[in-house]
Amino acid sequence: MAWLSAAASLDVHPNTFRYRLRRAAEIAEISLNDAEQRFAAMLKLHLARPVH
Repeated sequence: MAWLSAAASLDVHPNTFRYRLRRAAEIAEISLNDAEQRFAAMLKLHLARPVH
């Protein structure tokens, strides 16, 4: 499962990672089950990164 490796790379417990991901989805009002919404959120986060 991808969230296990994501949690490990962030050095947090898998349950903590899952909770934070669900909470972020609630706040952003997106469905993690909808591929289009996940892609749109990922794209927005990528474009919001500062350019070095």
